[in-house]
Amino acid sequence: MRAIEVGLRFLVQQGVRYVFGIPAGSINAIYDALLDIPELNPIVAKHENSSGYMAGAYTRITGLPSICVASSGPGATNLVTPAANAWKQKLPVIFITGSVPSGKMGKGGAQELYAEPIFASITKMSRTVLDPNQLSEILAEAYHTAISGVPGPVHLAIPIDIQMTDIGVRELPVLPPVQQPTMDLAAAQAAAERIKAAGLRGAILLGNGAKASSDSIVQLAETLAWKVATTPRGKGAFPENHPLSLGIYGLSANIKASDYLNGNDHEVLLIIGSSLGELATSNWEPRLVAGRELIHIDYDQSELGKCYETQYPVHGEIKLVIAELLDQLSADGLDRSYASEAFQGQSEAAAASEQGDETWNTLSAIRRLSATAPKNARFFLDIGEFMTYSIQNLLIESGQEFDIDINFGGMGSGIGGSLGAQLAEPTRPTICITGDGCFFMHGLEVLTAKEYNLPILFVVINNARLGMVYHGHMLQYKRCLEDFSQERVSIAGVAQSLGLRHAEVRSLDQLQGEHVQEWLSHGGPVVVEVIVDGNEIPPMGERVKFLQGATY
Repeated sequence: MRAIEVGLRFLVQQGVRYVFGIPAGSINAIYDALLDIPELNPIVAKHENSSGYMAGAYTRITGLPSICVASSGPGATNLVTPAANAWKQKLPVIFITGSVPSGKMGKGGAQELYAEPIFASITKMSRTVLDPNQLSEILAEAYHTAISGVPGPVHLAIPIDIQMTDIGVRELPVLPPVQQPTMDLAAAQAAAERIKAAGLRGAILLGNGAKASSDSIVQLAETLAWKVATTPRGKGAFPENHPLSLGIYGLSANIKASDYLNGNDHEVLLIIGSSLGELATSNWEPRLVAGRELIHIDYDQSELGKCYETQYPVHGEIKLVIAELLDQLSADGLDRSYASEAFQGQSEAAAASEQGDETWNTLSAIRRLSATAPKNARFFLDIGEFMTYSIQNLLIESGQEFDIDINFGGMGSGIGGSLGAQLAEPTRPTICITGDGCFFMHGLEVLTAKEYNLPILFVVINNARLGMVYHGHMLQYKRCLEDFSQERVSIAGVAQSLGLRHAEVRSLDQLQGEHVQEWLSHGGPVVVEVIVDGNEIPPMGERVKFLQGATY
């Protein structure tokens, strides 16, 4: 049996089901082995960069590691960006790149690259495999490293001759026990005591790490009657139609969230699953923490106290910590009746705030999508001007999901990511909101969706410019290059040429509930081009302040 086949069969045994990437000479042994391993499914993308975003989204949603492969040289460097994104998001994706034959290294082989050090700073492990007899054991070590402790990506460079070497019949490697962080019980109990002492004078800020514990966090918030805001990546961790919801704090914040968290109505801020970076905190806004004590819960101990002085850091798996807090509060006889009374009769969730007229623009289109989407939809956001409107105005209810690779994801990441999301949850409707600039980078992945019959609704906001860049320059410099705009290109026409179902939308009348329902019931991908002028200034002022150095 070839060395690579033994390694792949080990990964199948661990539950790995997908190989994302693009075939090439230095990794063709992997794709040949897949013919004999039907449990491992290839997803052949149109660009290696996109395949990395597919793998990351699939892994984030399912919790299962996935494999992302690329050739040596340019294929490997095309994976650097999605690998860095996986690193920022702590996703256990296994990146494998090919290499020239081991005996020819350093002799100028085609597409030769020493990839190991390139990936070293953005993975938990990066290694070049030079012994075929050790390939499966090293792959097992890489897998174990990826899922142990704080998860993260790994990278192996495997020369083509090492992949192809016949090593005979081998037993599959056996994994050692996976080491996971244990909860700091004393810290959790101290946090519970401070929460009880605060009474009603507390607030909650949720990051992306809180999403897996959404139900128990709702229970905690209702028990305490504390208002809840989320960061942009944490959007969806708390139902925004809940009366305790403040909406988004940070980039494109809801006004009520900013006013409340920066105000003086609470003495304790409970932070759950956020690294508290620039986009989560409105550029590390001092008022967020001024005059109050912080309780910060996170799975990654390195996040605790990194950005703000934290009086009550709690390290551990978030679900377990929340369960412990609820037990402590229950044991102390905390009366939940006052919690229900605190928000009983409120007719409107706090997050459903800023309302506008029905003028046709990006804002009204986003609001209409929010109002007409299925109650179990997943919104997968790309990066751009439309993103700022979506963060603020998509109202994510219980049962819906929201994803965005905002901390490191590049333009077009949402297109690839939506494919991984649909593979992760085939029965959940997936709506990808992207822009014309993103589409021109990675839009051909809609053809990949067609080839794998993935029923994704791609909504492309076409304002014929790099909107976020244009408005950012106009806000910061009061001028910009004409090159930021372009002659409008028909994206619906591009979709038509690819044989895809498509629609062109120029008004709210063309974006009704029956239209969205029809597009989602098509059975395959649909591209909807939303044509707008995009002259309105998007809610991105905090980002511009950061670029201007206003926080320093």
